[in-house]
Amino acid sequence: MKKITLLFSLLLVTVFGFGQALSGTYKVGVSETAPNFTSLNDAVNALNTNGLAGDVVLEITSDITEANNIGLAINTSGHSITIRPDADENRTITFTQLTDNTSPTGHFVIGYKDLASAWSDANTIATSNVTIDGYAVGGSTRRLTFTNTNAAHVGARVIVVVGACQNTVIKNCIVNNLTTNTSSPFCIGAVVRKGTAIEVAPSYLTIENNVLTALGNNVAMAMRFTNSGTIASAKIAGLVIKNNTITSRRRLIEINYTDGAEIYNNEFVTQQTGAPGTVSYGLWTSAAVTGTVKIYNNKFSQAFTEETGAFGHRVVSLSSGATYEIYNNMFAGLDKTKASTVGLNLAYLFYSGVSGKIYNNTFFMPALTNPSSTGYYNAIQLSGNTAEIKNNIFISDEPTHANTAFISAVPTPASDYNVFYLRQAHTGSKIVAAYTTLDGYQDATENKDDHSKYVDVTFTNAASGDLSIAGSSIQDSKLEVPRLSEVLTDIFGTTRAALTYAGAHESTLPFIISSVEEKIESFRLKQTYYGIEVELDEPSNIELYTINGTLIDKTRTDGVYSRELGKGMFIIRVNGQAHKFVR
Repeated sequence: MKKITLLFSLLLVTVFGFGQALSGTYKVGVSETAPNFTSLNDAVNALNTNGLAGDVVLEITSDITEANNIGLAINTSGHSITIRPDADENRTITFTQLTDNTSPTGHFVIGYKDLASAWSDANTIATSNVTIDGYAVGGSTRRLTFTNTNAAHVGARVIVVVGACQNTVIKNCIVNNLTTNTSSPFCIGAVVRKGTAIEVAPSYLTIENNVLTALGNNVAMAMRFTNSGTIASAKIAGLVIKNNTITSRRRLIEINYTDGAEIYNNEFVTQQTGAPGTVSYGLWTSAAVTGTVKIYNNKFSQAFTEETGAFGHRVVSLSSGATYEIYNNMFAGLDKTKASTVGLNLAYLFYSGVSGKIYNNTFFMPALTNPSSTGYYNAIQLSGNTAEIKNNIFISDEPTHANTAFISAVPTPASDYNVFYLRQAHTGSKIVAAYTTLDGYQDATENKDDHSKYVDVTFTNAASGDLSIAGSSIQDSKLEVPRLSEVLTDIFGTTRAALTYAGAHESTLPFIISSVEEKIESFRLKQTYYGIEVELDEPSNIELYTINGTLIDKTRTDGVYSRELGKGMFIIRVNGQAHKFVR
């Protein structure tokens, strides 16, 4: 009976593969439930050959080993192609081809067919409305994995979009690049293509909620957006990278030939184990990037380098040409783990954009495992000096590095309402440029950081990259800054108050701006033997809370307000102003 079922399955493959245009849902895999195609390659060949008569769904029914790289290229004529698991169970597609393609490099290429022939305009086909979704219908767990083997795959780029493809979505997947070959491998990317008579680029490419891992060799990357041929003007448009967890050796993301982008809600880990003789980057905008690039609500939780020679490591490196908006990011875990033979430069943010905004970010500079270097160790390295720097937190734990600074140069545009603190100030540490103290910097520069403060900040877990406000920093009025119209929420989506917290995180508890036994505007707080008493000069709104924010009493009164209380710490709000007291 199993042989009859398999024979029937193969007959179905033949009919769907070479008979009619495809429409509907097709099963792809090697399970015993009579799939329509036994491999993704067969299904794609059928699409390329016969075209679409309607929307097509390819449901992956089992693990599949693909002996050959795949090129999907068909004019979808407004229809869509979706690849997803058939059930809420793990499915893995493993590519085993070790040689590179003749034309576009990649294991699964969208927008180009006949990978074994030379580049041609005819084979560069805009294949639009393609979605790769790792969730099964009704599921909420990543079930679909794309990978290769721990071998020397040349040109190992797992999923690549080529040419004028529109509305490509890669979401909810696991992409793991294991190749040991160093020919610029990456997990997901796109190619702007210059042909004989064409110059084409993808548009509206979304990469969402994936786990991307590229640790197979020292130059492995998570994402790369690059070109083929000499590009005159074409650029990727509508690029969105959101909600991903990304771990790589050399680069997190390299962006070229792109007009604008949004990169948000991602967690980034860089484990740079050595590419001597070059600068290593995390998130890098390189050549021909224009428009507005927004980088916000991300956690850069680890970024270490084993580089020992010159050059250095930049967690985020932004080229000139674009305008950058960088806000609500947490930068933590920058480290150098080996001794340096010459100057080695380290920076969280290397900025050389046209203009931009660096708002409400939190930078934590840990003590370096090996601080030996004549290079710099900076939170922000300015090259071009064109970004406003406001409402950020800068904390350093580094005790000895000879050239440590929060900001490398005095900003040319506005810079204010920042929080600085050197937990282990030493002769090599600086606040901004050559200034060793905030007071010295403020005195020497006109209208720069006039309202900025020198305050230590407690974080939830800086070692793991969680720079949320915690402990004594919650409700600390020294962290209070005016909310910026461009940053109305924090890294977690919490609405910011008009007087908000500096840095990426907004605590929901109100600031404490005074203590008891103090005259404040039109009232006086007084602690009594039994509790708290407020003498009011006018009718006022009173709210009384525990220190954890639980409401005890809310009323409007005048004259004297009193309340019996037990021992503990409390918050009282009078006409919206919060004050802490201890019983």
